[in-house]
Amino acid sequence: MRDNLVDVKAIFRNNSIFLIPYLIFIILGMGLLLANSKADTHLEFNTFHTAFFDVFFYYITFLGDGFMPLLVVIILLAVKYRYAFIVAVSNIIASSITQLLKHTLFADVVRPKKFFEGIHDLYLVPGVDNYLYNSFPSGHSTCAFALYFALSIIVEKKIFKFLFFITALLVGVSRVYLSQHFFEDIYAGSIIGVLTTFIIYFFSQKINEINSFKI
Repeated sequence: MRDNLVDVKAIFRNNSIFLIPYLIFIILGMGLLLANSKADTHLEFNTFHTAFFDVFFYYITFLGDGFMPLLVVIILLAVKYRYAFIVAVSNIIASSITQLLKHTLFADVVRPKKFFEGIHDLYLVPGVDNYLYNSFPSGHSTCAFALYFALSIIVEKKIFKFLFFITALLVGVSRVYLSQHFFEDIYAGSIIGVLTTFIIYFFSQKINEINSFKI
């Protein structure tokens, strides 16, 4: 048990450049969720739009698509199998959890466009096909935080770790900006992604410790 605690602390210490800003996001996000309803929070987000950010977030959101982990895994297979393993397994498990929640416990949670239908005219970014159902949690946010936290674990340079956090956060923000999700959706998705990757990395280290070969 003591060794496990040491290992957890070591993972956190080595990835503090990603995890400390993420914890700040979690704390501030919790405050936002407690202070406002999801409807009010989304309407506040929806008041801020510019032509530049319409284009920017339209493309940023693709960095959280399911094809990104696949592309990264293919590249990492040429670098180190263990890296590919961490990215692949963490994304598969995290995405499976999110999809299971979307279609079971939270199957009746609708997305912003449907939620505000007949109540408020949202600004919708031109060219975006807004979905109506299965809002909670956000699949893009889950994928982004699982993928980019895994990459932050793999790289050594702190600047890259921080940039991976910013990338994951921007993907999450893009889902709210595009009115594909509420803030609570991306908040939950990020937690699933980060926790899953953290656990997968922890156990991948344990596997290496008890086996003579390295994955």
